[in-house]
Amino acid sequence: MESIQIKTVDPVSQELLKSAYQRGLKLSWDRFERLQPQDGFLRTGLSCPYGCLQGPCRIDPFGRGAERGLCGLDRDGMVAALLLRLALSGALEAMPEDKPISEPSWASSLKAAFSQAFKNLGGDRVSSGEIQSAADLLNRPMESAGNMITQALRLALLTIGWLSKGPAFRGQRKTLPLRVGYGLLAEKEVNIAICGRPSFEFLKALLSEVQKNFSGSGQVLSLGEFISLGGSYLPVVCTSGESELVLSSGKINLLVAGLGTDPSLIELCHTLNIPAASSMDPKSIRDLLPKAKEKKNLTIQIGFSPPSSLVEEAEVAVASSVLEAYFKKASAKKLIFLGGADHPYHPLGWIPTEIAPVLQGKGFAVTGWGDCGLWKVKKGLASPKKKRPVQVLDGRQWPVLALKALAVSGRLKDVKGICYTGVKSCQDLATALGLASLGLRVGMAVPLPLWGSEKVRNLLHDKLAAMGGSLTHFDHPARAEEILDWFLK
Repeated sequence: MESIQIKTVDPVSQELLKSAYQRGLKLSWDRFERLQPQDGFLRTGLSCPYGCLQGPCRIDPFGRGAERGLCGLDRDGMVAALLLRLALSGALEAMPEDKPISEPSWASSLKAAFSQAFKNLGGDRVSSGEIQSAADLLNRPMESAGNMITQALRLALLTIGWLSKGPAFRGQRKTLPLRVGYGLLAEKEVNIAICGRPSFEFLKALLSEVQKNFSGSGQVLSLGEFISLGGSYLPVVCTSGESELVLSSGKINLLVAGLGTDPSLIELCHTLNIPAASSMDPKSIRDLLPKAKEKKNLTIQIGFSPPSSLVEEAEVAVASSVLEAYFKKASAKKLIFLGGADHPYHPLGWIPTEIAPVLQGKGFAVTGWGDCGLWKVKKGLASPKKKRPVQVLDGRQWPVLALKALAVSGRLKDVKGICYTGVKSCQDLATALGLASLGLRVGMAVPLPLWGSEKVRNLLHDKLAAMGGSLTHFDHPARAEEILDWFLK
C-alpha cells in the first residue's frame, strides 16, 4: 500500500483507510490504481465521441499511428466534438426535472452580461433548442471545430440558465446551519446514512419515522451531499470521497441510496452486511427501519470511536443577499472562489486546506462549494467564531447565487479567479465554461480532454478572451502551489 498521506490529509480518514486495508476491503483508491494507466486517447480528447458504430476510432497523439478516423475526421474535429458532447451532457444534467423542456431564465441583474455573451456567440439568446442543435452536430462529423466550440459555449450558458430555474430553498432563512465531521457518528446509537439526492418527500417521511422508532437514539446523516430540510442541512459526516471510509467504520446501520449514488457504495454495503435500500419509494420507509435496528445489534466492532468533538459548524448562504453583503465588505480585486469535488488525482482535502488559509492570510475573501467547501468547514475555516470565515455555498446552486450577488453588488469585474479543485460531472465542466463565457477567470486543477489539439485549445482561448473570460487547465494534476500562483498572478 502506498503512503496513506498521498490519499487523504485527514488523520481520521487515514486510520480508517489503514483498517480497511487490514481487513482486505477494496476501496476507490484501489480501483483507481488498477485503472492505471488510464486511456490516453480519451484523456487527450482523441477518442471519437460521435454516435457511429463503425469504430471506435482513435488518433495517435504522437503522430506515429492513425491520423484520422475512418470517416476522415481529424484530431481538431475529434477534440472539439468531445468538448461539445461533454457540454451537451452537462446541460442535460442541469435540465429542470419538473419542466424538462422549459426555457432558461436569468436574474434581471445578469441580463446585460448574458446578452453580451449571446452576441459574441452568434445570437441574441439561447434556448432549449440548443439541445437539438448540438445533437444534430454530433450525428456525423460535418461541422468545423470552431462552430462546435461555439455550440459548446452556448450549451454552457444554457446550463447556467437552467440551474437558475432549479428548486428554491424552502423557508425564509437566508443562511442554513451545517454541521460536518466524523464526531457526528458518536452522537447517536443508530446512524442512517443518505447518499445521492433523495426526494424532499422521502426525506420528510424518513425523518418522521426515525423520530417515532428510535426515541432520540437515531439520526440521519449525509455522505458528502448538501441536503436541506426543515430549516437546516442534514449533518454531513464526510466529503463524497470519504463515503466508503465511513461505511467501513462499523458506525452505519442503514444506507439509503438516492439518485446519483455510486455503485461501489451499494456493493460495499453488501460486503459489510449493511442494509441498503433505494429512496425511490417513500412507502418503503417503514420496512427499512427494522433493518437498521437489526444492524444495531450486529454492527462490526473495529475499535473506531471518533471523539464527539470532531464536528465543525458553519452557516451556508442560501440567499444572494447574504453574498452581496459579504462581497461588499471585501477589498477590491480580492474575491476568490475555490471549490469542487474530491478527485483521486489529489490527496483528499489537500488543495482546499493548503490554499484557503494562505489566501485568507493575504486578505482575500474566499468562497467555496462542494467537497472543497466541506473540507474548509472540517478545517474550521468557515466557523462563525472566526473573524473572517470562509463563505460556503450549496454544491449545486452556488453559481447562480454567486452570479446574482456579484452582479447586484457590482463586483463581477473584481473576481480574481474561480478554481475547481476537481470535477465529477459534465455539469461541472459546462458550468465552468459558462462562467468563463460571462467574462470570468476560471481555472481547473485537473486535466481536461483538450490536449490532443492545439488548434482547439487556441480557438477556445480566443473565443473566451473575446468575451473577457478565460479557462486555464493543465496537462497534469495541478499542485497546490501551481493553483496558488494562478490565483496570485
